[in-house]
This record gives sequence, structure tokens and C-alpha cells, in this order.
Amino acid sequence: MVRFEELQELWQNQPQPESPAVDARGMTGELRKFGRRQNFIFSVKVVLMAWQIWYCLSKLGVSVLSVIGEAVFVAGIVSILATDWRNQSGIARLDFTRPSAGFVNATLDRLRDPNAPFRRWFWLHMLLLCVGANLLISSRWASSTPPQRLLSHATATAAPFACWAVALTIRVWRYRWDYRPLTERLQAMKQALAEQAQ
Repeated sequence: MVRFEELQELWQNQPQPESPAVDARGMTGELRKFGRRQNFIFSVKVVLMAWQIWYCLSKLGVSVLSVIGEAVFVAGIVSILATDWRNQSGIARLDFTRPSAGFVNATLDRLRDPNAPFRRWFWLHMLLLCVGANLLISSRWASSTPPQRLLSHATATAAPFACWAVALTIRVWRYRWDYRPLTERLQAMKQALAEQAQ
């Protein structure tokens, strides 16, 4: 499958006549702002992850099960953050100095579905989070009754799915805030390129 960056380079290398209607510099500036916002959000997520590691280990104590569970859980969080950061930084690095209709269309498709990378790795993320959470719960078995253990494991398994649903709802809101201005500018650029081609 051809990578998005290769398509970008192919479309950008096509000769395009200059058009004052196509605001490529403005679009590049908007993408830089977008990238700075995403980097800030990503930094906050990393700080929260570090706090979560400290909190869990301080509350559960350091044992073999708690350390392994925390490591697996953190691997799940890191995989989610890496997927998100890679997608967002890829969008922020797009170069619109030589736009073309095909490249603009491909970028619009990418912006319309910012959650696509998460769906691709959904079950891997969930597996890591659920296994890690259940190992953390298992580290406290000594003071639990069987019904308490069952309830704890059911909660530990359901919690990542509930958090995932909340996160996707938040991303819908973020889409309106972060992505819509970009898609509106891209639509205007697409229209300008279409008029230019006529």
C-alpha cells in the first residue's frame, strides 16, 4: 500500500500554476498552529501517564504482579499515545506550498476520519490495558473475597472500554475545535484549484 507521504510528494511534484486564490502559506501556518496545540495536548497526556504510574505503585505497593501489571498497562497507554502522536504530527507536517487537487482530496479524507488509526489497533490497545489492569487488581488478592475479586476483575476489564468511549466522545468535540477550521480551508483551496483548472 502506498504511504500517505509518498502520495503527498507525488502530488506536490506535479507542476501547478500559481493562483492567488490558493492560500498555501496560510494553510501551512494553520497546520503549524495545529501541531503546536497537539504537542501541548500530548505533553499533558505524558504527564498524566507519569502521575498514573506513580499513583498506582504508591497505592498498590511494589510487588511482582503490580510491577508487571503496571508495565503492561503503561505499554497499552504508550501504544495509544504513539498512535495518536504519529497521526497528529503527520497532519501538522503537511506541506501546502505546492498544492494540487489530488493532494488536497487525500488530506481531506485523512482529516475526515482522525480516529481511523485507533480502529486499526483497537484490540491490541484494549488487550494491553485490560491485562495490565487485571494484573494490578490481582496484586491485592490476599485481602479480597472471591465475590470482591470477581467484581474487581469485571470493573478492571470494563473500565478501559468505558474510558475509550469517553475518549472518542472528547475527540468528536476536539474535531470540531481542531479539525473543522482546517477542513474548511481545504475545501476553499479545493474549490480554488477546481476553478483554476477550468
